[in-house]
Amino acid sequence: MSSANLFEKNRYKVMRRMALWEGRLSRGRLMDVLGLSGIRVSQLLREVREETPDWFEWDSKSKSYFVTPGAYKKAQADLKAGTSDLTLAAYLAEADIHADLVPGAGPVTVAPWGFSQVNPNTFSRIRLAIEQGTRLSLDYRSMRTPEPHSRTVEPHSLVQAGRRWHMRGYCLETGDFRDFVLGRIAKLSMLDQKAESTVAEDTKWNAVVKVRIQAHPKLTPGQQDLVRSEYFEGTAARVHSCRGALLPYLVQELRLALDVAKELPPEYQLAVENVAEVRKWLFPA
Repeated sequence: MSSANLFEKNRYKVMRRMALWEGRLSRGRLMDVLGLSGIRVSQLLREVREETPDWFEWDSKSKSYFVTPGAYKKAQADLKAGTSDLTLAAYLAEADIHADLVPGAGPVTVAPWGFSQVNPNTFSRIRLAIEQGTRLSLDYRSMRTPEPHSRTVEPHSLVQAGRRWHMRGYCLETGDFRDFVLGRIAKLSMLDQKAESTVAEDTKWNAVVKVRIQAHPKLTPGQQDLVRSEYFEGTAARVHSCRGALLPYLVQELRLALDVAKELPPEYQLAVENVAEVRKWLFPA
């Protein structure tokens, strides 16, 4: 089914889903994504506002209809209850809806190994801040500091890595680029201040690290042959290219042994062969 036909069939649902995860609807965005005329898009915008009048509020500065806090509250409750079809997975799967967000070409990078559920208001605020090049103020929780603590971040990417979604950006408090797990953001607000950092300055994000993955050497010869057949198409190992900032998540998700003398089968079936080369990209001890 073409994008146009899909949209015509589910037009209000598609527009609400798009608005929920992008934070707003604009005439230009809909024209670009859906390939419809300005007259048709204006008509659809009027219809969806009439269909769900409590969902949208006009912002004259950006010439967009922003999703209201009330709509986010209701949508989040429905998502938690499992009664909503406005999920992030559905949004990302929509034909051509996020065509501008392919890895490396936009603010959202979907790593190829996992999924998780996130708050749509949090996701869309981060996305808007990335688009507008502005800062975010957030209360964040971490394993080291589980109590909410303030952070000011200049985000440049949303990334799905393993089981969770992360925001990558420059943290003013620590003075470096860091990852923030979306599920650990306790509170978030957009700031009017423009970001001063750029994604080009994020060395770990821009570095391409080649990881050589092998069958764990402590497996029996037969087990090693099985692993190579399953993962490497029979070759001795596989070289996987990964952003430096994402390497720790790849290691965690695939359960790659870094110390083959301590991390043993059956818990570990795969191992990193070139540990010395990639160690600087891993989590600090």
